[in-house]
Order: sequence, then structure tokens, then C-alpha cells
Amino acid sequence: MEYRFKEIREDNDLKQHDVATKISISRGGYANIEAETANIKLKYFLTFCNEMNCTMDYVANLTHNNKTHLITRIDKIDKSIMTERLNTLETENNKEAQDIAKELGISKSTYSHYKNVNNDRLMQTLMLKRLAEKYGYSMDWLVGRSNKKFR
Repeated sequence: MEYRFKEIREDNDLKQHDVATKISISRGGYANIEAETANIKLKYFLTFCNEMNCTMDYVANLTHNNKTHLITRIDKIDKSIMTERLNTLETENNKEAQDIAKELGISKSTYSHYKNVNNDRLMQTLMLKRLAEKYGYSMDWLVGRSNKKFR
């Protein structure tokens, strides 16, 4: 199990339709995300975490503790914060952008788009999770929901 979408939905006594409505996607789209046959876009992942009062790390199954008291609710990811934190990750781990891109299995150009503050393109949730897993950072910290850097 990669993510806890179904578990969290059931713990909140909600139907797939209810969650889909809360995060503004179709029920079928949400069902695919829950079944892990489709990836969830980062903006919908953020909304899910906000609506369900969960940390990204908990939903992504990176931690067993849902430390919501460490989270600041944000309604939109600030690309400048995320870019700054991706730069911090690179510096602290002595990595270049091309190294990170290679580890993620994407082109340097795609990774650069994710970091470009003038580009609306957000990193894929799966890529963010891979970075968090590999380096031990909190997904919530990487997107600016928390000041606690590590899980």
C-alpha cells in the first residue's frame, strides 16, 4: 500500500463521492487514485490533506504518526517556498539538479520546470514522495506546510 486514501476516507465515514466532491475531482477519478491506478496531482493531494486534517507524510505512508499539530494549512503551494526547499535539499545533500532529476527518472528540463517559480507546473506527487523517501525530508516541509524539515 503506497497511500492511505481509502483508510483515511473510511476512518472519516465518507464515501468516495464525498471525498471527490471535497477535493473537486470526479468520483471515478478519486476511485482510481484510491485504487492506486492513477496518480493524484499535487494540488488535489494538498486539498485532500487539508480536508482530512492529515499530514502529507501520513497519507503517503511515510510515517505512522499523523502530527497535524505541526502543520500550517495552506490552500495553494507557494512555488517560491518549494523551490527554496528543493535548493536546500540539493545543497545539504551535495547534489546538482541533474543528479536529482536522474534519481527521479525524469529529465533535467522537467525538474527545472518544477523548480521554476515563474512556471505554474507543480511537481508530481509521486516525485515529491520519492524525494522525501530517499532523503528523509518531510513532504509537508518541502511544500511549505511545516517548518519541521525531517519526518
